[in-house]
Amino acid sequence: MDKNSIEFQELEELRGQVSLLKEKLLRQQIISERAIIEAAQKGIGKLNKTGRIWGAFGIFAVVYCTFVFHRIGFSDAFVAFTGVFLMVCAVVTIYAHLGINSIDVSRGNLVDIAQRLIRFRKIYSRYHLFSVPVLLVWCYFLYYDAQLMLENAEGFLIAGAVGGLIGGAIGLKAHFKVIRETDKVIANINDLMKQEEQ
Repeated sequence: MDKNSIEFQELEELRGQVSLLKEKLLRQQIISERAIIEAAQKGIGKLNKTGRIWGAFGIFAVVYCTFVFHRIGFSDAFVAFTGVFLMVCAVVTIYAHLGINSIDVSRGNLVDIAQRLIRFRKIYSRYHLFSVPVLLVWCYFLYYDAQLMLENAEGFLIAGAVGGLIGGAIGLKAHFKVIRETDKVIANINDLMKQEEQ
């Protein structure tokens, strides 16, 4: 076998090895993309489940709290304020989750999905700029009305403060969990976009 034939054979073997390596890398990238897509879709599923739970709880709270405060004898203005505040909270939660409800990571436009998730995160983050001050005003009127309407206002207010602290802790934990989950999904979408650019 002459020198040219040997070099040609070595070149063909090298080409075969490069082709095999490219195939392996492509398979690994596809597997990696599938894993990222599954993780992102699972995260979105969790966010949507959370939205349904909190939205339903919010609607229940509107009915239950306005009924109970009315039965106890609180003023109509306080009962109406409570109902409106809780309704706004429920509507904001449901509205925020509507934006991500129909996301399908495997078939959607990744830029659009990332923008929808960023918008969702902004709504959740900015929501406290409204809800915390209004909640503090609500607490003042709760105290004011309780002093006027109830014989044992102190006992009611202590029980309310304990319940409020527990509820606040649960709400904050759920809020930050949603923010963390959203950040994970956004990071997954960014990883997918980087892989598509390569």
